[in-house]
Amino acid sequence: MQTAMMMNAGSTALSRPLTRQSPASRVIAAPQISQDCVPRQTLRRTQCSPLQLALQRRRQQRLGIEASAAASGAAGDAEDAAKQAASPVTDAAEEQKTSGGFKGYLASLFTPLKDRECNNKLLALCGAGMLSSVATMIHDSYLPIYLQDVLGMSNTKIGNLQAIAMFLSGASKSVSGTLGDILSPARMVIIGTLLTTLNKPMFAMSGWVYAWGGTVATLYWITAAKVADRMSKGIREAPTKALMGELAAKSDDRPEQAFGVRQASQTFGALVGATIAATTFKLSGSNFIMTFALSALPAATALAVVFWAFKDSAAAAASVKKEARAAKKAADKAAGTTEKQGLGELASKVGKFARELKPAYWQALAVNACTYFARFDWGFVMLRAKQVMPKSQLPGLMMFTFLVQTLTAPALSKYAKGSLRKRNQMLLFGVVPMVAANAAFALVPNTAGMIAGSLLVGLHMAATHGVMQGMMSSAIPAGEVPGLGRISGTVWSVTDLILGFVLAYSNSFAGKLSDITVGRGMGNVGCFYGGACAALTTGVLIILFWKFGSLGQDPQKEATNKLA
Repeated sequence: MQTAMMMNAGSTALSRPLTRQSPASRVIAAPQISQDCVPRQTLRRTQCSPLQLALQRRRQQRLGIEASAAASGAAGDAEDAAKQAASPVTDAAEEQKTSGGFKGYLASLFTPLKDRECNNKLLALCGAGMLSSVATMIHDSYLPIYLQDVLGMSNTKIGNLQAIAMFLSGASKSVSGTLGDILSPARMVIIGTLLTTLNKPMFAMSGWVYAWGGTVATLYWITAAKVADRMSKGIREAPTKALMGELAAKSDDRPEQAFGVRQASQTFGALVGATIAATTFKLSGSNFIMTFALSALPAATALAVVFWAFKDSAAAAASVKKEARAAKKAADKAAGTTEKQGLGELASKVGKFARELKPAYWQALAVNACTYFARFDWGFVMLRAKQVMPKSQLPGLMMFTFLVQTLTAPALSKYAKGSLRKRNQMLLFGVVPMVAANAAFALVPNTAGMIAGSLLVGLHMAATHGVMQGMMSSAIPAGEVPGLGRISGTVWSVTDLILGFVLAYSNSFAGKLSDITVGRGMGNVGCFYGGACAALTTGVLIILFWKFGSLGQDPQKEATNKLA
């Protein structure tokens, strides 16, 4: 019987087809000690010693462990390969983590969003903003001199022109955000950039207008050009901020670094624009018109960038809006209602809109407003500096401020993005250079004091401006809100309007404080004492809202806890 069983097993093995097996499969298929292949008498305890039985059991266990290990290793390799194949490397943040050293860190400064597509769109927004800043600084650097030396405008009239332009810019901000919620932020950014591009040639055409219509016609022309330039900037400002918040939310990132990159790029654009203007003006023999004409080139490039980056988003948003209106119209027709809203329904929507603005928004707005109160116009610094340093060196002070912002804003905002604690720490840190800058302007009446103050202002702006905008963005609802639709643009419009009033009153109050100190024979230093007090108040508010308010709580986690 035993011989027959062995022959039967051998014939069965010969009848199987020969196949190539992997090492893992050969280990997995390792034969166990079969009772059929062992003489029956060896299975009897009466004929096997305990030592032999123990050796057999150990051999069986060893073979089983090896087979299990090989199987698990093969399964692990297969799982890793499947994950690598199923998830291609599209994450910009993960790619920059793999590259170490200074280049990797530098790349991470300009990769504020993990999602590649969102990060590319964000960089396109920042690039367009930088090019727009270049274009604006090219003509604004010498526009006041052109108005005074060529057209004969007085300082008062130039100031009134600036005031009208700034007022209309603020007014356009208050409308553009709401239009962005209706039409989509991407479309409003494209429209605003288009208007800016169409506006820039108006400054260069002022030479032809002067030759054709004289001084009066040129004054009206330049006034219209300046007002249109500021309004086009206001039209794209609130939708840009809303769009950046939506990109950060889509990428599941904190927005502080995104706004920091935007701040650095715009400041760098101002530096480049002022340099181009100065170089062109000198090489052209003080030709204003030729200098103004160059502003059209970066503006047109900015339009090409935003159109390339957001044309698909704008088209998709338009299609979605059209379908939503058609669905609502069909639903209203089926229900027998009309699209007209009564006062009651309008009041209900306004109340719901207000309820969507959580305490974190109002607390962040309070911190921003107090900070804006400390940031009065740079003209007060120039008035102080001209008393203690040569006038030829005055333009360099703003260059110091811009340079510090450009070099430090990306790194500081990257740190602030890490967590709520780091964000609040960065804001508190930013209060210190602001207080020190005011002290330098007021108490160190020489060239070194003015330079030190300018550098400290740049550090303050780098540490707080973009981070505060990111803090505001975190508290503003991104995407669609049930019953209201998209509201982020409208919220940004309201925010900019409030901060605009705060900044206007800040300049008025700074002027009154300076007049008081001048009357007492102390010089133009009253505004700096007021600025230091406002900065210290900002620090107190940050600490209070961080420890006892909502600025120390993650809005997403807070919402999750409420739902639970």
